Amino acid sequence: MKKIIPASLLFFLALFIFSFCINKVSEKTKPFLKDGPKNWYSEELSYLNNKSEAEQAIAIEKSIVILKNKDLILPLGGLNRKIAAISIGGSSQDFHQTMGLFADFESHQVLSSNELADSTINSIKLNDLCIISLHAEGLKGQENTINAEHLKVINRLPANQIKIVILFGNEAIFEKLDPTKVDVIIWAKENQYLAQDRVAQLLFGATAAEGKLTKAMGNFKIGDGISTKANGRLKFGLPEELGIDAERLKEIDKIALNGIANGAYPGCQVVVSVKGNIIYRKSFGEQTKDGNKVKDTDLYDIASITKIAASTLLTMHLCDAGLLNIDKKLGDYIPEVTGNGPYSQINIREMLAHQAGLTPFIKFYSKSMSNGTLLPSIYATDKKAGYELKVADGIYMRNDYVDTMYKQIINTPLGIKKYVYSDLCFYFIQKINEKIVQQKQNDYLLSTIYMPMGLRYARYLPLNFFSKAQIAPTENDKTFRKQLIHGYVHDPGAAMLGGVAGHAGIFSNATDLASIMQLFLNNGEYAGLKFFSEKTINDFTRVQFPGNKRGAGFDRPNASGGGTCDELASSVSFGHSGFTGTLAWADPKDDVIVVFLSNRVNPDQENWKLRDMGIRTKIQHVVYEAVNSRIK
Repeated sequence: MKKIIPASLLFFLALFIFSFCINKVSEKTKPFLKDGPKNWYSEELSYLNNKSEAEQAIAIEKSIVILKNKDLILPLGGLNRKIAAISIGGSSQDFHQTMGLFADFESHQVLSSNELADSTINSIKLNDLCIISLHAEGLKGQENTINAEHLKVINRLPANQIKIVILFGNEAIFEKLDPTKVDVIIWAKENQYLAQDRVAQLLFGATAAEGKLTKAMGNFKIGDGISTKANGRLKFGLPEELGIDAERLKEIDKIALNGIANGAYPGCQVVVSVKGNIIYRKSFGEQTKDGNKVKDTDLYDIASITKIAASTLLTMHLCDAGLLNIDKKLGDYIPEVTGNGPYSQINIREMLAHQAGLTPFIKFYSKSMSNGTLLPSIYATDKKAGYELKVADGIYMRNDYVDTMYKQIINTPLGIKKYVYSDLCFYFIQKINEKIVQQKQNDYLLSTIYMPMGLRYARYLPLNFFSKAQIAPTENDKTFRKQLIHGYVHDPGAAMLGGVAGHAGIFSNATDLASIMQLFLNNGEYAGLKFFSEKTINDFTRVQFPGNKRGAGFDRPNASGGGTCDELASSVSFGHSGFTGTLAWADPKDDVIVVFLSNRVNPDQENWKLRDMGIRTKIQHVVYEAVNSRIK
């Protein structure tokens, strides 16, 4: 028989738990529950209290001073290093939130350096670089004063660990600071939330530094200040900083929400960048109907955008290194695949522009099934020797069946050379790329391009890096895999290649995808690193052949404008769309990027409302109208 707990006892038990939780929050996190100060306190910056947020952001960004930058540590370029961040003193919430937009790091926020236990310090020591930010206390009468006791933490860290010290407060702290003990010194003058945001962006090269001292302080004299340039990494800014009316961009909200209301997709992400500044970044709806709410860090299957975000990107990288020439033929690179027949004579540039005569699509899975059931000679329910290509949960394909898939392509007669969009082009591009780099495409991209760029969400095989809860599912596949496709590539052919394909397979959030598009607009440079040249990107994004709108790998506007993109996009713009309900488009003319990610195929790929409602191009239209009407 069940024991019934008296209601009075339940009440006091609940009260005790509630009081305990409140106390724990108060002790540990109360100082950081609120954002940084909204007001400016110093005589020098108090005038900003009467300015707009955008004017304040511009002013404080220009006032930040770098006083030491040993070995040109700043800006932080390649982010494949271990970083720790210690913030001591007043509120540091905004600083850590903005840093989190750029990198993963070990985070510590405390009121006093005495709160850092030896075990915590030992953990911090394991990192390559430590960012130490000291924040003004925000106490009445001392709103802009940094407690010099906080400097003691520097002596607890290894002498050979790279140490970046950031001071959010008045200059009195410089009398106690020993510059020889740290590698980088940044002064932000106040602990205001915009100052925290812009210092964080400065660290990673999203903004430049130009501030100079107007008075002598400690070991530094009037005029001191080290300038740094932005390194091409996307900045998170306000529309008004570029003269764009933020109210105009609210139309994007209406379009996105209208799509959800009409069942075009359960949720979506939208990112807009102008002149290297992300001015709009929002997520709407849910991953599935009645599912998890979409967050900015969730991943979508970007489908055919993989063609430019992975395969074409890698192809350009290899061409620029002199390892690949797209004016050669398939047989020059992969004769073991093409044999001596017609496919060996396919010109790679023609193939990348979809006019090599390849058939649009082959249902590879249909020949691996009988009467709607997977053939046991080709598939296994568990991973075992020879069956290691994971197609979905509980489905492993025989490794050598990939060769059969390529034979199906080779045995398909070529058509005439005219523009016919085909996924099959990128089956061959993947083979060429992987043969050159002697690695799987996913591994090479991750180690050589994605990680150095600081991309944390653009990945093949996302379940190797993320939980399903962070990935939007696609179709409830009732034909091939007989399950909800969640964390596995939607495209059946890509799934049969084990999830790593030239034409599909990349999952990403909208922000990382915008960074890849910015790499294209930056002519191959990002985060201070160079991946290909301006000559190469210009060659790939131009019209390749008369009567064919396509670039090499890239989609482009129709000759009369519009098409995959909005009619206001310029004739030099480029990008790609994806079957799952995605679009990534960049325009060099106005330096505009629009990324839209959704899973319109959930639960059924026959839902074409996204296309029929013109949602992606309508969003682009709003962006172009806002950009074209900006105050210059």
